[in-house]
Amino acid sequence: MAEPAPMPKGMQHVDRGDLYTSLPTRVQFLHSFLEFGPDDVAALILGQRYIKALIPAIVNIVYKKLLKYDITARVFTTRNSKDESPVSSWASEESAQIQHRKMFLRWYLTKLNSDCTKMEYWEYLDKVGLMHVGKGRKNPLHVDYVFLGACLGFIQDSLFDAILSHPRLELPKKIAIVRALGKVIWIQNDLMEKWHNSDGLDFLDEEEDLDEGDEQEGYLHGKKVLGDDAASISSDSSKRSSESGKTVLGRPIEEATHLTDAAMSRCPFSGMQRTEQRATPPPPRAMPTTNGAGLDEFHIPGTPRLKLVDGVTVLKDKLDLNPFSDPMFGSDEPKKV
Repeated sequence: MAEPAPMPKGMQHVDRGDLYTSLPTRVQFLHSFLEFGPDDVAALILGQRYIKALIPAIVNIVYKKLLKYDITARVFTTRNSKDESPVSSWASEESAQIQHRKMFLRWYLTKLNSDCTKMEYWEYLDKVGLMHVGKGRKNPLHVDYVFLGACLGFIQDSLFDAILSHPRLELPKKIAIVRALGKVIWIQNDLMEKWHNSDGLDFLDEEEDLDEGDEQEGYLHGKKVLGDDAASISSDSSKRSSESGKTVLGRPIEEATHLTDAAMSRCPFSGMQRTEQRATPPPPRAMPTTNGAGLDEFHIPGTPRLKLVDGVTVLKDKLDLNPFSDPMFGSDEPKKV
């Protein structure tokens, strides 16, 4: 048998078996491949307060969407998307069950919007995938991946739509937040999908117990990881208000989140007065000019990886410090009369 050729200089080795048996290895590979790094972490920290403001609205529109189709709504009754038997009753937005599910989705999105530098964060995202294949929880639940992927895609689109349409957030910051959030959501997508396919089964121990003790929802290794944040509505009073369909002040949840059927907007920032939305933005701050020298020192999170300059594709290390200053795209500065 011929000896394997040496790897070219700069090529990194990734063991296929480790990708399926070691979650840290898998997460590290995805981070490296997607170029998820310090700039993305900084962007997520910057975006936390904006995403936090979106969570109540996102939760409501997700459940409106899930209850719109019989094939997704029936899972709330059957707890198994493979079960095609007649449904005895249909859940509604006002039902205690859906209000309870909304509470957990709020907690999940709050966790998604938390510190991603800890391995516990990625372990829980992996467990979210495990819990939807009938394992890892006391009350088994099985949801086909097509529905999980569609729901995650809808959440991503709703978040991106709201962030990109924010009336006062600067464009470079919007780009940075969307890019970083997109990478996190894609890794969550991978950690869901991996429980639904047969890739890597040859590396798994047939006797390996994947039930992880059938923990309660919101727990990881016996530790409660959801519902502790005050912003995630974890108090008893908030839980009671969630189940009753009203806030702790007695207002209907739909009214409190500006999501009435008569005027539901996917962007919670759209309720601002038009005069405020049309306010003149502050002039852009002066940036040092260079032809790429010292780019790392002044790098703007969200700088496009590629850009067309005079019809030629240019990599980011050859760009001017301000990626939006190219004459062919026009200038953001007001024209002098």
